[in-house]
Amino acid sequence: MYHFSNYSSFKNIFAAISISVLGAVSPAVAQETATETVVELTSEQRFSDTLQEIFADGGKSMSDFATFYAARDNQPIWADGNSASMLALITAIEQAPNHGMALGRYNLPELEALWVAGNTPEDLATLEAAAVQTYVKFAKEISSGILDPRSIHREMNATRFVPETADVLADVAGAEDMAAHYKTLAPSSSEYAQLMDLKKELEALISSEGWGPLVPTGRTLRPGNTDDRVPVLRVRLNQRGYALDDLSLRTYDDALVEAVKLFQADFGLNADGLVGPQTLSSINAQPDGRLKQVIVNLERIRWMNYDLGDRHIYVNIPDFTASVMDFGVPTLSFRVVVGTGKNQTAEFSDSMTHMIANPKWNVPYSIASQEYLPKLRADPTILARENIRMSVSGSGQIVDPTMIDFSYFDKNNFPFFLQQQSGRGNALGRVKFMFPNRFNIYLHDTPSKSLFSRDARAFSHGCVRVQNPFEFAYTLLSLQEDDPEAAFKRALNTGRETQINLVKPVPVHIVYRTVWIDQAGEAQFRHDVYNRDAMVFDALTNAGVTLPALQG
Repeated sequence: MYHFSNYSSFKNIFAAISISVLGAVSPAVAQETATETVVELTSEQRFSDTLQEIFADGGKSMSDFATFYAARDNQPIWADGNSASMLALITAIEQAPNHGMALGRYNLPELEALWVAGNTPEDLATLEAAAVQTYVKFAKEISSGILDPRSIHREMNATRFVPETADVLADVAGAEDMAAHYKTLAPSSSEYAQLMDLKKELEALISSEGWGPLVPTGRTLRPGNTDDRVPVLRVRLNQRGYALDDLSLRTYDDALVEAVKLFQADFGLNADGLVGPQTLSSINAQPDGRLKQVIVNLERIRWMNYDLGDRHIYVNIPDFTASVMDFGVPTLSFRVVVGTGKNQTAEFSDSMTHMIANPKWNVPYSIASQEYLPKLRADPTILARENIRMSVSGSGQIVDPTMIDFSYFDKNNFPFFLQQQSGRGNALGRVKFMFPNRFNIYLHDTPSKSLFSRDARAFSHGCVRVQNPFEFAYTLLSLQEDDPEAAFKRALNTGRETQINLVKPVPVHIVYRTVWIDQAGEAQFRHDVYNRDAMVFDALTNAGVTLPALQG
């Protein structure tokens, strides 16, 4: 393979020329040295010219490469005659499938062919150009994800920071150990590594016996029932790690009830010991489906591969929970209600700046025109009973709904603005937590407390209802008030809408994680409530991701 001398070599050659001029060597030797110098310089120039021509032909998309190499006098990183440089890059990229990524995205066959064939300066310039493009693509995707979530679904707006090409190039140029550098590109969180291990476990499980036979559907199994499905349930739970003794018993006895409750707790279900549709669906989940979930959630971790904040609020839609996180540890966790399938809660990040005690509710136009208008046609006194004022949109003039014939209006021309006044019956409850955003989503209290007892809690119009709003408020104020409870209650007890500012805004991350590793190191799986796992997996498949474990 062709080898370039570095600049110190040229200095030595020039020194030899100087010595010959001074007569320290014979004219013949001096002539021979001068000839070799021309050859070396010409080879360097041919490499430089070819490399820059390749980048110029690539247009604007290659401008960062051209600038980077021009600043380093077109010295190569990979086509430098040191096989270890190329070998380390190829070895790193070959690990892409372990991360649930698509090996075919990085043109390894072409890169390896160029590496083997590289002899002339032009060959090596082509190899260097191919290597740097492959490296940058791989570095960006393993650190921030293959996909742009916003291109998959309008409600998928996870904040994703893709590193700049110049930064990625600067990092590799400054690396002393290339193999070690490539290992730093993926998310460094322990959870990411644990999910990769879980991926391997599921792949091994798929190639073996799996989790046993599926439990047939039927009526809800209750403690004390005798049913032919019970032995199948025992086998299934035993295979999934919930040890049971006699797998042939047809009676749903206490030991099985405890195993089911443990399973339900592990999978975010109400631990009531009843095997209904939701519990049965989780018990019957297959390892191939779980593997797909892991692949999708590895991608989601890559999307959010950055510091979420020392203190932040973490809302997980499929888990129907929220937590105040302080330095990676949950200070407060509680159940939430999220949007329905028709009114999905968006994934995004923003900063909470304040809360409002005794909030008024500005009824969104869609709710006013589509939900309240039919009620007003039937009974215009409903607004008074719900403490809602109606005004003319734009002018703000208060209108008596009993004096209006609502048959003249439909969902497209409803001209009124509805506002529910503060009070215990207010749809937002006694407090709302604000992080102004384009989705008009916020966290808030609710008078509908019974919904928090459900397994699946997707009932809102998109905002996030909080189970323990007062405790949430106290926790948020704890960093700025000596007595956060008293400070909050002073505002609450006024009965008036009152804004309480947070001295330091708190990052809010509303995420969609269906697989994660909990504080105890256990894998947690949740239902794909909005079908977003399926959408992300399809997009990954279209991007070239394959699962050999499912093809064997």
